[in-house]
Amino acid sequence: MSVKVDLAELAEHLQHHGLAYLLTVGADQRPHAVAVQPTFDGRSLDLLGLGRQSRSNLEARPEVTVLWPPFEHGGYSLIVDGHATLTADGASVEPAHAILHRPADDGTGHDCVSLDA
Repeated sequence: MSVKVDLAELAEHLQHHGLAYLLTVGADQRPHAVAVQPTFDGRSLDLLGLGRQSRSNLEARPEVTVLWPPFEHGGYSLIVDGHATLTADGASVEPAHAILHRPADDGTGHDCVSLDA
């Protein structure tokens, strides 16, 4: 199931999620995941305190994913794909696409809600 929702509603969805994971790709094409506490100003996600590896990955490959696990059993994960720009104290991610994702009740597929502009 896919229902389009304007990305302007992203802030509302973020109120229900806490800790997130920033997913970047290293020079060896392997994923790199780190825990982050993003803030959202209505246009971009701000990520503070990134380590050396995350910053190196972002500099070379700025397309990233930020993943919030579900806040309740059976709930949706929030997945935001975007373009990251390094800042002095972290990175700023401009969201391009977002979905709410969970396995379907019957375990044979997915139950997704798209949060597109």
